[in-house]
Amino acid sequence: MDRLENRYEIKRLLKSTDEDYIKSLCIYNEYTPVDIKTNTNEITYWLDNQTTQNDFELLLFALYLDGQIIGFAMLVYFTNRRAIVYDYIAMYSQYRVNAAYFAYMSLINSYIITNNILVDYFAVEISNKNEGLGIDKESLIFQKLLCLEGFGVVDTQYITLPIGIDNFESSFNAFLYVKKSGDKLININRDTILNIVKGIYYDYFKTWYSKFLNKNEIDLYIQKIDSCYKTVEEKIGDLQNINVISPKCELPTASKHEEPTDGVLPAKQIKRFKEIYLIFAAILTIPILIVLIYYCILNLFNIPLSSVNSMLGNMVGAVMSFIIAYFITHKKKL
Repeated sequence: MDRLENRYEIKRLLKSTDEDYIKSLCIYNEYTPVDIKTNTNEITYWLDNQTTQNDFELLLFALYLDGQIIGFAMLVYFTNRRAIVYDYIAMYSQYRVNAAYFAYMSLINSYIITNNILVDYFAVEISNKNEGLGIDKESLIFQKLLCLEGFGVVDTQYITLPIGIDNFESSFNAFLYVKKSGDKLININRDTILNIVKGIYYDYFKTWYSKFLNKNEIDLYIQKIDSCYKTVEEKIGDLQNINVISPKCELPTASKHEEPTDGVLPAKQIKRFKEIYLIFAAILTIPILIVLIYYCILNLFNIPLSSVNSMLGNMVGAVMSFIIAYFITHKKKL
């Protein structure tokens, strides 16, 4: 077993009828903590009802390892604000290691670049529930990933909005991690950070829940949004620039609470002789196919086979020589 491989892939999910969407969403539903989990029916609704008139665009991805679905990722893009929020990256527990997170985040970023999605800032909400003691496992894993990916913590109070009106554990103090596209942040302008917060609070959450709550409920929900936004704005105060903290990836939570993410992924063995069977099949079938084709052509034009025996033999010999030469030159790679 001298050759192993892992093949990472992502696929943009564009409709709820996609079988891969259902499979990846099941992984999300099973492995996402309840206090940060959005109702899957709501995700499905917005996937099927995306229009250019919406204030946000969902970017949903199925995550594959060696051809098998192992996870789900959800990002939210604010077109008018040129910002993207990483909302969820959920995977089967055995695959939640650093190597996988880095690979999928890199692929998602590549998708954003190659599809010309204009982004100035990336942001992520990370729980600081009960001063970091009540932080969920997903947030702990994400903290390390974001730190190593060049994100920094905005040095001001931030509050996550409740996920609907009946998830009472989902609104709490949090860290807002940000990253500037193509550059490292030391500080960020107050208007820039408030613009990002408005995107999360109003473009995303207000628009999202306006489709699932009645009038009285949505009025109460908007009051909650306004209250949280006012708190963030007041904490910033008159500061024109807010520090973005990223000191050598020293995480703000105690290390004893970290979810371990070192380890290795199960690797697939590369079969040493997988090409040999194809080569032998080619050696056997190609000459036969050549003879059959020539026989049909000669038959069509009433040309006797004996008159082209020599030429046919030379061609078959040339094909055989090419196949054998290919086999010899590639022998060490099999």
